[in-house]
Amino acid sequence: MSPVDSVPITYPVVRHAFLAVVLRAALGASILMSAGCGDDDDAPSSSEAQFERLMTSQFNARYPGMPGGMTMLIITPQRTHFATTIAGAGPGSHFRAGSTTKTFTAASIMLLDQRGALDIDDVLTATIPGTSRPYLPAAPEYAIPHKEQITIRELLDHRAGVFDVTNVTIPATAHAPYAGQRYIDWAVETFGSMHTFTLSELSGVIAADQLEFTPPGETFHYSDTGYSLLATIVEQVSGKTFAQFVGDEFLVPNGLGDTTFPDDGRTEMLPAPFIAGMTLSQGQLSQLTHRNVSWGIGAGNVVTTPANLNKWIRLLLEGKAGVDPRQIARMSDCLPTGERHVAYGLGLECDVQQTLGLGHNGGITDILTAARHAPQTDVTVVIFSNLYDADDSYGELAMFYETAGQALAILGY
Repeated sequence: MSPVDSVPITYPVVRHAFLAVVLRAALGASILMSAGCGDDDDAPSSSEAQFERLMTSQFNARYPGMPGGMTMLIITPQRTHFATTIAGAGPGSHFRAGSTTKTFTAASIMLLDQRGALDIDDVLTATIPGTSRPYLPAAPEYAIPHKEQITIRELLDHRAGVFDVTNVTIPATAHAPYAGQRYIDWAVETFGSMHTFTLSELSGVIAADQLEFTPPGETFHYSDTGYSLLATIVEQVSGKTFAQFVGDEFLVPNGLGDTTFPDDGRTEMLPAPFIAGMTLSQGQLSQLTHRNVSWGIGAGNVVTTPANLNKWIRLLLEGKAGVDPRQIARMSDCLPTGERHVAYGLGLECDVQQTLGLGHNGGITDILTAARHAPQTDVTVVIFSNLYDADDSYGELAMFYETAGQALAILGY
């Protein structure tokens, strides 16, 4: 998969930290739960039983004899449906949801725009309204190419041409010790697995060798580092860390108490209960559930639960999470990307087939996630697998979409 493809995002595999282990956990057992209207809410409904059989069939057909499974949480106007084939998993189980982080980052920017604290059509060298400070610090680490031409909007829709330090190998011609390597891997191998990455550090890699994809506005290029720059802007404008701002503005007001954004390299462990996962790469299974994700601030460091993620996407797209409906409409104005029929707005991926709606995917070593809300039916779907197929993540996502589509058909949507 190309590192600049928009769906899904393959976050860096820290090679020396990988455990060459094939998991033999007892993943065959399944938990089946439902909640909603009616007197039999403590017992699985017939639809949940069908979901379990559907997910088992789909997963086994694609990954015969392999460990792992799928989890799906659907909220409709009538009731909530939860089904899983992952032993021990529940609606409150923690997992890493990768690039769904970007929905929080985009919502933060749009909330600040809504309040007049910034203007998404400003360039990065413009001053923050009411201050003499620019959106990005006037420091060597932020002297990125075309800084005076890139707008905040272009960062949001990945059309700024910002080089992606997270997913793309640094050119061999760079004048740096990490030339020809993934910077994140190099830094962990050099400084240790608990190295705390900073936003200025990631930007500084670009600035040092003036790395870029293209000049701004020319084409779509997915960039985690572009979203790291957006997290920097949130911090510059709000005076808070990214995690503090998101916590104060979205997590606490919306009751998302099981969602966090680890930004300290020493925070490697997932909170209990959690879902362990694995990556399939070049035919090999490896586990990397607990790890440092400080490199993903604003781009891919969210830890959440099926219940929290479903609630967040639902509230956000309904205009009830704090960002008003007018801003949500702006975020939902998606343009073609030229990549695998994907359309992208401002921090939102759009389902061009109009089956699942809007939201975001998240790919991180050990978990692949899709989170969507369809405004026309008021149905929200979160589906993920704890076997991340790094060799064919597009194929795995296609299985997700097919599975979710069949589940919705069972429910009459």
